[in-house]
Amino acid sequence: MTMKKIYSILMVAVAALSMSFSANAEAPKWEIVAGMNVANVDASGCSSRIGFHAGIRTTIGIPSVSKGFYGNAGALLSLKGTKAAGITFNPYYLDIPVHFGYKYAINETLALFGEFGPYFGIGLFGKTDGYDVFGDEVGYKRFDFGLGLRAGLEFNQKVPVSIGYDFGVLDVADDVSAKTRNLTISVGYKF
Repeated sequence: MTMKKIYSILMVAVAALSMSFSANAEAPKWEIVAGMNVANVDASGCSSRIGFHAGIRTTIGIPSVSKGFYGNAGALLSLKGTKAAGITFNPYYLDIPVHFGYKYAINETLALFGEFGPYFGIGLFGKTDGYDVFGDEVGYKRFDFGLGLRAGLEFNQKVPVSIGYDFGVLDVADDVSAKTRNLTISVGYKF
C-alpha cells in the first residue's frame, strides 16, 4: 500500500470521526497514557519482544447516538518489533488509533469500556544490529495499518486501565509476509 493510499484512508477515518461528533457531543476529555507492548510479526522464526507506548488520547462522548457511545483518537510513541535469528528489531512508530467505543457505568466510581477501530503507524526511527531499521539494509517499512481493539475498566472517571490488541494488515518487511501483532497493557489519566 502506498503512502498516498494510507494518507487517504487516514483522512477518511478522521473525517468520519469528526462528522460523527454532532453539536450536542460532550466536551473532549484528554488523557495521558502509557503502557507495555508485547509485539511480534506473524513471520516464521520470529518471537515476541517487550516494548512500550506513551502518548495522549482524546475522547468525545456522542450521546446523540447512544448514552455511553464515544469516539477517540490518539497519538502514541510505540516501540514494536520482533526477535529473529538472535537479532532484535527495534522500530519506533507514531501510532494513531481512531476508535469508537461504548462505556457502561457499573456505579459512580467504576465503568467498563470496549472499543474498536483502525490504527495508522508511521515509522519514526529505530536500530537493529547497528543499522537503521527503516533503511535499505534491513527493509522495515515505515507505514503500518491495521485494526485494533481495547477493553478495560475506568476508575473514578479519571483512570482507565486497559488491555488491547492490534492486528496489522500490511506487510512491514520487504520480500516476506510479516504483519505486526501487538498486545498492549495501558494505564491512563484523564484531565
